[in-house]
Amino acid sequence: MPQRVDRTGLLVACYQGYVDIVIALSQCPHIDVNWQDNDGNTALITASQAGHITITNYLLNYYSDLDLEKRNIHGFTALMKASIQGRTDCVRALMLAGADIQAVDPNRGFTAREWARFTGRYDTAYLMQRLIDKPSPEQFSNQFQMEWPKMKELLAKAAEPKSCAQKISECFKSAFTFNYFNDPEEDGVLDHMVKITTSINSPFVAISCRTVCPDSPPCVGKRRYSVQEILRKQRANESRVLDKNRTKSYEKLFNNATVTVISKKKDRRASLQPHSSQRTDVKATRRTSLLPLNLLRRSSVRPGYIIPKVRITKAPTPTYYPEKMKRSSSAKDKTYLEIPKWRYKEIKEERKKAEEEALRKLKEAEKEKQKKIVKKRSFT
Repeated sequence: MPQRVDRTGLLVACYQGYVDIVIALSQCPHIDVNWQDNDGNTALITASQAGHITITNYLLNYYSDLDLEKRNIHGFTALMKASIQGRTDCVRALMLAGADIQAVDPNRGFTAREWARFTGRYDTAYLMQRLIDKPSPEQFSNQFQMEWPKMKELLAKAAEPKSCAQKISECFKSAFTFNYFNDPEEDGVLDHMVKITTSINSPFVAISCRTVCPDSPPCVGKRRYSVQEILRKQRANESRVLDKNRTKSYEKLFNNATVTVISKKKDRRASLQPHSSQRTDVKATRRTSLLPLNLLRRSSVRPGYIIPKVRITKAPTPTYYPEKMKRSSSAKDKTYLEIPKWRYKEIKEERKKAEEEALRKLKEAEKEKQKKIVKKRSFT
């Protein structure tokens, strides 16, 4: 039984951070992206725990058969490993790709967020809590509105008549001001400005391309499909629309086309003659879908019985064996590409040839000596 290979090229590229190799391997149809090494780590687990965010995003977006919930021998998923190592960017990418945030490991029973707290990765735990509170980034969808939703409410409040107590309190507030540092409010002005400057329809950012599915933005807990799967669905929808249009055109052609059927008693070639009004043939109409009228009239000329052609050949003798054709080697034929040889292999082959040549010369010299010794003994 062959020994199992520990790591594939994709796993090594994800571990070392070779982005170009990961991109090139995505074009290979025989790559198993969910392959596990002896520790049970997949390419996604390796890239996310190493903190390679570019490779992690490429695996999530361009490898269609990627399994987000694959576990290693310790029962950790890619989200758990990224949380333990404090890889904040990878945690965000995995959560927005649909990784299960409620999954627990079999040993301690901790979720990914609990593992982040247990290992002291408080920034990662805070980010996960923020994503759980706001699971869908609305600035990436087409439904995002540029207007600040609280603007109308604040304008209506400012337009209301103020009482005497409110005027006095405003005077005191304007007279005694204390500058304290406060965090930006939730859905406040700063939050709204960040959304505007990072949205698809932003007037401040020149967008050169759009997302593949702007109607379905990424969301925590929602499975995000790869680019190939999304394009495949779009092509299926487009072909379905085209098929509907084709069936409508075929139905119109079917309703408009009629064919005259000739009686069997008459000559079949009569269908090629010009149609006369005095003919007493039995006429019937039938519907057709695609072929025009003249082609279907010609089809009646075909004979009713087809005589097959039989070829008779002499049987070979019992001792007959077919000659084996010698195929010309592709190495001599210059029309085919040859596998390039590495320099160290060429040096190795040259050394081997030199050693074989030296052995051959040594054997020839020994044979000559043996012949001389035999000649001397014969003379004596």
